[in-house]
Amino acid sequence: MEREQLNFFLQQADGKELKALCVRIEEEAEVELLQKPTAQTLLVPVDDPVNGGSFIGGEVLVTSAIVHVNEVGGWAMVMDDDPAKAISVATLDAAFAARIRLDEIVRLALQGRDLHERKTNERNSRVESTKVAFDLL
Repeated sequence: MEREQLNFFLQQADGKELKALCVRIEEEAEVELLQKPTAQTLLVPVDDPVNGGSFIGGEVLVTSAIVHVNEVGGWAMVMDDDPAKAISVATLDAAFAARIRLDEIVRLALQGRDLHERKTNERNSRVESTKVAFDLL
């Protein structure tokens, strides 16, 4: 598991499991909250396929946080206004970088990845079932 993938996959995982793992990390390491969870909006650029430019397609609400675990930095940006999840994911990101409870973090990230893939496949199946075959009409 690459560190770049952690943020997305961990926020897909169960919030109670995230918090439980953070508690275990806090018991064995020094955890310091550097930036309290901050809700903010991000502008989402969209490429214009007609003229090759781009435009702002809308805004997305996110929450970010910065944490140190044993003086190693961790950062998270999660969807919606979810301060608890932002702190948990940032803590796990820092612990991953500090190589603390690495196997447990990766296991949780893989569970999040599997859950995301399952939801995506279910959504794609529902959409595919509405496909119209115009050549049969």
